[in-house]
Amino acid sequence: MVRRKTVLLVTASLFLVFAWEGVRIAGFSDTFERYFEDNKHESDAFLEQLAAPGFPVDSEDSSHPVERAIAFGIVLDTRLTSLGLHQWERVRLVRTPIQDRLVRVVEEWEMTDPGVPFNRRRDMYLADQLILQVAEGVDETVLKEAISPAGMRVEERISNELYTVRLSKADLDAVPEGLRFFAQHRSIARFAEPDGIGFGGGTPNDTLYSTQWGLHNTGQSGGVSDADVDAPEFWDIIENAPGIVVAVLDSGLNFSHPDLQGIAWNNPGEIPGDGIDNDGSNRVDDVNGWDFVNSDNNPTDDHGHGSNVTGIIAANRNNGTGIAGMIGGVEILVCKILNANNSGFTSHLIAATTYARQRGVPIMNLSLQNYPFSSSLNSEFTACRNAGVFLAICCGNQGVNNDITPNYPSSYSQSNILSVGNHEDDDVRWSGSFNPSNYGLSSVDIFAPGRRIHSPILGSSYSYYTGTSQAAPFVAAIAAAIKYVNPSWTASEIKDSIMGSVILRPAYSGICSTGGRLNAVTAMASAFQQMPLNDRDYDGHSNFFEYLAGTRVDLDSDAPVIVTDFSGGYLKIGTSQVSRPEGSLIVEKSEDLRKWTEMGVTDFSSSDDLLGGVPRAGYSQLYLHIKAAAD
Repeated sequence: MVRRKTVLLVTASLFLVFAWEGVRIAGFSDTFERYFEDNKHESDAFLEQLAAPGFPVDSEDSSHPVERAIAFGIVLDTRLTSLGLHQWERVRLVRTPIQDRLVRVVEEWEMTDPGVPFNRRRDMYLADQLILQVAEGVDETVLKEAISPAGMRVEERISNELYTVRLSKADLDAVPEGLRFFAQHRSIARFAEPDGIGFGGGTPNDTLYSTQWGLHNTGQSGGVSDADVDAPEFWDIIENAPGIVVAVLDSGLNFSHPDLQGIAWNNPGEIPGDGIDNDGSNRVDDVNGWDFVNSDNNPTDDHGHGSNVTGIIAANRNNGTGIAGMIGGVEILVCKILNANNSGFTSHLIAATTYARQRGVPIMNLSLQNYPFSSSLNSEFTACRNAGVFLAICCGNQGVNNDITPNYPSSYSQSNILSVGNHEDDDVRWSGSFNPSNYGLSSVDIFAPGRRIHSPILGSSYSYYTGTSQAAPFVAAIAAAIKYVNPSWTASEIKDSIMGSVILRPAYSGICSTGGRLNAVTAMASAFQQMPLNDRDYDGHSNFFEYLAGTRVDLDSDAPVIVTDFSGGYLKIGTSQVSRPEGSLIVEKSEDLRKWTEMGVTDFSSSDDLLGGVPRAGYSQLYLHIKAAAD
């Protein structure tokens, strides 16, 4: 009888937790008590099943980072609660090597077949911390006074109305009791939720360029030739995107790595080393970004994941060493939110996203997975959408369908999110035993290279990473290039250009919304077509014209050369040309500079050069020009 009462108390408190996480507070219903009494034998059978020798739970080799963290840790307490017929919730208190503090793991299990438990959800939270949105008019001083008698304290301020609150203890009751406290004190609290824990997802003269099949696949690693993003062809069009800032929310940046020199953002509103918050960001001397893990201005990488991801975007190219980044000239705003064990808090993810958005960053890369759903983060992503910020987010590495099992943060529904899966060099979704890519017809948008991607890590070293974490930065880099050539565009136009220009392959049909993989050249072509008059390098020729002429859109010294010829009784005009499916250059004539036509223009072109002309005789005045025409 005592055992039954103990379990029922847990059931009541957990029911309150989930009601609170669903925004509203609901009273506990005695239907759970009756249900548990009727199904107690099923609970016992379930517990026996979970404890059975050889049951595949908490494997150190699991693709799920929460399961791996538990497997390498120590379970201190466990409680089981019925959620309905054949459905159970298991909550565990765990000491794990990935975090210094105790964590609270919440799992949902279902017996789909007799005696065979199936895991539907596995989320990790801090056992002693909440995210709190204060009521209107409540400042930090008022909040501290209100929560101090309950043994709580303010840990950090995330934004003007959002704080993290440290609880007085770290056990299975701490979070439910904290949520209940704020539900009963609506004068100070508008909303509260547990603070979750998530994880990081894995032709220049650079000496390691030949290993970068994702940039240029010749089958060098045994894969399918041209199953890549067409980087060399992309660099023929654009190499640099100066002035574009990309925020990378990850484990930080190895500032001393030879291939990552000079790519960090420099805060124009901050005076380095003066000990003053010059730009009013509430962060002193945030010159290159911020370390949200340690609350300081040194976001140096101590894991390697962030440097690997950043290198894919912007590692120095043509510096005679290492690898080649996808796009040069960009500035990387470094937001360190993952610790040395590659895990981090939801509250730090919210704070970093807010910080980057408030700095005016147009592109963010989030190579992150397996965060619990957070209403506070959902609201911040909506703020990013409203600000036009493009979010490239990896879809996760468990090999599951995100339509059925959402993986946050990529599974949030905001239209500015592009969810990226990982394809291998054989031009198929990576589905191997190590970090297999998730998928989903409605929840994953596109696939990009992600298996064995070579990039910088700690020290002066490089390493191969596999995961959707490596796929997302390819997208972020191309998004930065698109933002550069079409600076007025916001997230929706950038996303449409990328998604509308994929390379369709049967292997991706039905497992992502586009049915294809990323291609840098076709994405840029789509951007040029939609804004055909933009001239980003101000050389007098539009981006679309230069794309068709085969000159770079980011370099005014590489402008199309216009030639004229008066031989053979013809007035001729021409320039270089490249065969493109999106359009072509044509020569048109006019007698009055108002009406232009191709009629009567003789074509003298070769495969590499456009040349058109008209007879000189018979015209009192005649004009020729070259036009970029979309097909």
